[in-house]
Amino acid sequence: MKKILLSIFTAIVLCILLTSCNSEKKATETATCMDTIVTVTCYAEDDQKAQEAAKAAVAEIQRIEFLLSAHIEGSEIYEINKNAFKEPQKLSYETEKVLTKALEICRLTGGAFDISIKPLAELWNIKSENPSVPSDDEIATAKEKTDYTSIEISNGYISFKKEGMKIDLGGAAKGYAADKAAEVLKSHGIKNALLDLGGNVYAMGQSEKKAPWKIGLQDPDSARGEYFAVEELSNKTCVTSGSYERYFEKDGKIYHHIINPETGYPADSGLISVSVVGDSSFDADMLSTAIFVMGEKKFEAIKSDFNFDKYIVVDKQNNHRSYIK
Repeated sequence: MKKILLSIFTAIVLCILLTSCNSEKKATETATCMDTIVTVTCYAEDDQKAQEAAKAAVAEIQRIEFLLSAHIEGSEIYEINKNAFKEPQKLSYETEKVLTKALEICRLTGGAFDISIKPLAELWNIKSENPSVPSDDEIATAKEKTDYTSIEISNGYISFKKEGMKIDLGGAAKGYAADKAAEVLKSHGIKNALLDLGGNVYAMGQSEKKAPWKIGLQDPDSARGEYFAVEELSNKTCVTSGSYERYFEKDGKIYHHIINPETGYPADSGLISVSVVGDSSFDADMLSTAIFVMGEKKFEAIKSDFNFDKYIVVDKQNNHRSYIK
């Protein structure tokens, strides 16, 4: 009789545990910001908590977009670009922290990642309806204004040493926003969530299947949604930079949006996709751009300077390679 009662009790406990594991409510919040579609999916013990957390995370991403966008009039970066050559500009604590870290990555990558890329990006204007190939003289002029070493941050102020310089955090802001949005979710008591910022994915805890999140890596040579690999992530981020999303073709040649600051032309390192997995989406965002620009060999020589778990590349022959730090 005791054995029967124990079995019944065990079965009840197991049932309760299984029920509690699958009783979390799901909430999804979507917005168009940071030049992409942002989706936050999270799980909590009740609908209201999940919905409030998802909305707060999206609001945080929108806040960071306004803070760090070079394109939104009135943002801190917009005002810096307009005035930092004329006179030093006071930085907020948060923007100073972001720019200081970004400049460190500029230095460590030898300028493969360069936040002063905006003059070249504006010249190429890949996002326009009718982009064209600039002349060599135009590229040379824009290159003169592209120089992270001419950005000075001192005592809470930023200044540009060259006229016409402009900052663009397009290769860093989404990663920083993903990290900050994850912090917001954690502050709401959320343990399981997925943040998708269009190529920047941050996976918290587990999926609704009670297993690590499965993140597909897009096959650049195939239709959207076809993957060459799947990464399993838990409290990790995966950020991808690629030449296959934004580009135009002229006289049979492809020109994409990731510019090499050294040449002034779209990067040609032999890669078409780079994905970086690690703890910080901010770091992974900047690194994926840097690796794409400099290529595998150059990055392998300096990779010990950076914080990441692994990176995965796809070359122009659609060969896939994965490197563990």
